[in-house]
Amino acid sequence: MRLRGRQTQFYIDIVYGVAFLAGFSYLMIYGMDARVAAFSGGLVLGYMFRVWENMIVYERVLEEQVADEAETQVAEEVDEQVADEVETQVADEVETRVADEAETQVAEEVDEQVADEVETRVQRDVELELVEQVSEIDEELANELADRLRSES
Repeated sequence: MRLRGRQTQFYIDIVYGVAFLAGFSYLMIYGMDARVAAFSGGLVLGYMFRVWENMIVYERVLEEQVADEAETQVAEEVDEQVADEVETQVADEVETRVADEAETQVAEEVDEQVADEVETRVQRDVELELVEQVSEIDEELANELADRLRSES
């Protein structure tokens, strides 16, 4: 097991705490001088508070690291999922818009071509009909004129 940074400091604090506690216990059992025992007890108590504080700081650091790692993983998953969804939606949207645009342009083009073709055919048919009618009228007039000329002669 390789120790780094705060982990190493934590274990060093534990070793010092055990040494202080052993010293305090020795003084309590063999050397009952109250002043030394009180001083040593104060050191041990202060040291225990320091270790406690370090544990709290260490827990906060761990929580921050875990939160950062979780945030990174969630961001990566969201990027993957959103990228897939966005890609799908963009493909669908492009397909829909291209189809709509093509349909609109084709409809406009067809309308223009149909209008031009109808106009051309109507004009041609009208001209042919007029030519036929003029020919018929010419024939009728020629026949009438010929009939009048015969009847007058």
